[in-house]
Amino acid sequence: MAKATAPYNFVSLPDKPLKSEIAGVANFKEHILNCERLSGEIILDIESLTPLFIGGNPKDETVTFSPQGTPIIAGSSLRGMFKNMLKIVTCGTFRGRTDSQKKGEDFNDEHIYFRCIMGTPYQWMKSLNKVYNDRMVGEVRGKDGKLKPAKNARPGFLIQMTNGKYFIAPSIYEHDRKVDKIFIKEYQEKFNHGKKIPIYNGSCIKWHGETAYIITGGNKYLYDSKTYETLSDKEKKKAGKQFIRFTKLSYVDWSREHWIELPDDVRESYEHDRNKQGVDLLTDKGILNRDKLTEFVKNLPTDIQTLVPCHFLYEKNQVTAFGHGQCFRIPYKNSIGDLVPDALKIPTFIDFADAIFGREKFWASRVYFEDAVITKNLCTLEKDAAHPLMQPKPTSYQLYLNQKGVEGENLNHWDKDGAKLRGYKLYWHSDFADWKATADERKSDAGKSADKRITKTITPLKKGATFKAKIRFQNLSAVELGALMMIFDLNGTKNSYYKIGMGKSLGLGSIKVTPTLYLESNSAYENIFDGNGWKNPYEKANPAQFLDIFKKYVDAQKMTSIWQNVMKELNAILDWEKKPSQNKIQPMGNEPDEKGNMQLSEKLRKRAPLPTIFEVLK
Repeated sequence: MAKATAPYNFVSLPDKPLKSEIAGVANFKEHILNCERLSGEIILDIESLTPLFIGGNPKDETVTFSPQGTPIIAGSSLRGMFKNMLKIVTCGTFRGRTDSQKKGEDFNDEHIYFRCIMGTPYQWMKSLNKVYNDRMVGEVRGKDGKLKPAKNARPGFLIQMTNGKYFIAPSIYEHDRKVDKIFIKEYQEKFNHGKKIPIYNGSCIKWHGETAYIITGGNKYLYDSKTYETLSDKEKKKAGKQFIRFTKLSYVDWSREHWIELPDDVRESYEHDRNKQGVDLLTDKGILNRDKLTEFVKNLPTDIQTLVPCHFLYEKNQVTAFGHGQCFRIPYKNSIGDLVPDALKIPTFIDFADAIFGREKFWASRVYFEDAVITKNLCTLEKDAAHPLMQPKPTSYQLYLNQKGVEGENLNHWDKDGAKLRGYKLYWHSDFADWKATADERKSDAGKSADKRITKTITPLKKGATFKAKIRFQNLSAVELGALMMIFDLNGTKNSYYKIGMGKSLGLGSIKVTPTLYLESNSAYENIFDGNGWKNPYEKANPAQFLDIFKKYVDAQKMTSIWQNVMKELNAILDWEKKPSQNKIQPMGNEPDEKGNMQLSEKLRKRAPLPTIFEVLK
C-alpha cells in the first residue's frame, strides 16, 4: 500500500516521564536552598538556513515580526520552541487541558468528531462505518411485530435558558415520522422560488411559520412525487436523497420533567469540532429567539431564551452528542488524551519543564528569554501570496496515530483498542522552500475579502540572516543546567537544527543555533567595578560537565534506554545534512484528475498511513 507523505512527523512519546529533582510542590524552596544555585546567561547566535517568516506583526501582518520596524525573533517564540524541545529531551509529561488552562499544556484534550455513513468504496471505511452504525443505528419493532433498522438519533429541540444553561426538549414523537417530509423539488418550487438548494454546503434550517425544514443539502437529480413513485426500488436507491424532513413547534414536549440537560462538556466538545461544516446549532440563523417564539407559543416559560430543532444521541441516560440532521457527526468515545500513556498525564508529577520554566500558581520561571535581534544580512524576499497553511488535522487518524503493521480496514482510529498517539509533531528540514501560492489558489481568492482568502500575503526574510539572543537563568541545579544545555547539544549531534515561525510546512523557518554558556562567578559582587567601569559578573563556561551530570542523572533514574530512543528520533528529524528527498515529505492535498479537475489526493482518500521517521529516511 502507498505511504502518506507529509512535511512533518512525530517523535514518539516515552513510556514514562523522567522526574525532576523536585519531589513535590512543597519541596521547591528546599530544592533551591540546597542546590548549586547556578545563575548566568546563554548567548545564542542564530542563522536562518531557509527563508524565515515570524507572524504576528502588529503593524503589518505581511511582514515578519517587526514591532519597532526592524525584524526580530520574539523572546516568546524562542521560549515556546525551546520549552517544547526541553519536554522532548527530558522525556517530560504530555498533558492535555488542565483546570487552569483553556488550552492544553502540550495538546488540547478534545474529542475528535467523525461521520462514516457508507462502508465502501475504501477498506478503511468498513471498520469506521461499523463504529458509526453501532452507535447511530438500532432496531425498532414495527406494527407487524418484526424488528427493523432505525436511526438512534432522536428528534428534539435545543433550548437555551436565560441563565445560559442548555436543555434538550424531546419531540413528542420518539422517531422522525415518515409523513413529515417534502420532496426537495416541491420545496424549491413552494418556498425557494424554484431556486436549487446547493448540493454541497447547502445545509440549513428554514422556518416557514411554525414549521422548521431540516435541509441537509440538495441532490443532482430531483423527482416530483408522481415520478418518484414510478421508480423501482433499485432506481430509488440510486436516486439518493429526495426529501427534506420537517418538524413543528407543536411537536415540542413542554413537560420540564422530560427535558434532558445538555452536559457542558458535550456542548464544549461540539463547539471545538473545527471540521464541522454547515449548520452550527449554537449560532445558526435558524435559531428562534424569544420574540419570535412568543408569536407561536402561548404562555412561553419566562426563562426560555432560544430554541432550535436538533437530533440527539442518548446513551447511558445522558446526551452524548447532538447535531442537525439524522446522520450528524459524532465524537469518538476516546478523547485525544485517552491515547496518551497514563504515566505522562499525572497532574502532580513535576518534570524538568515544570521545574525550570515554572509551575503555575506555585513558582515562577527561572529562565528568561530576550528577543533575538538581527545582526547581519537583513534582506527580504519579494512580497507574495503564500500557499494556504491547511494540513490534515487529528481527524486524519492514519497520520496522527501509530499505524505500525496495520493498513486498510485494520487502521487504528481513536476508538480502536490499543491505539496510541504518535507523539510530538515536528517538521522536516527542506532545501526546497515552495511557499508561493499556485495559480489555482490565487484564482480561488480573486475578489474575496482578506478574511475569506485561503492564501496569506507574506514577505519572508532571505536565508542567511543572523540574529543574537540571550537566555538568562537563575538558581539552577547542575542537573537542571545540564538539561537546559541538552536542548542545544542534543546528545552530541553536530547537524541538528530547529524550525521556527510560520510556514514550517512550506520549507520556511530552519535555523542554526550556536550557544555560548556564561556562569555568574563566585566573586561576582565582591567588586562591582573594575578598571573599565562595571565589572562583568559572568565568565565563559564549558557546558560539557553539566551535560555529563544530566546524563548520569538519567542513568540513575533507570531511564537511559527510553531517553536514548527518544533522542535518536529527535536527532533524525532535526538533521540538516541527512534530509529526506522532497517527494517523501511533500504535503498531501488536492491534485488534478485525468480531466484536470482538482480532487482530494488519492493517498488522503485511501487513508494511506504515515511512515515513521526512520521509514521516511530509508
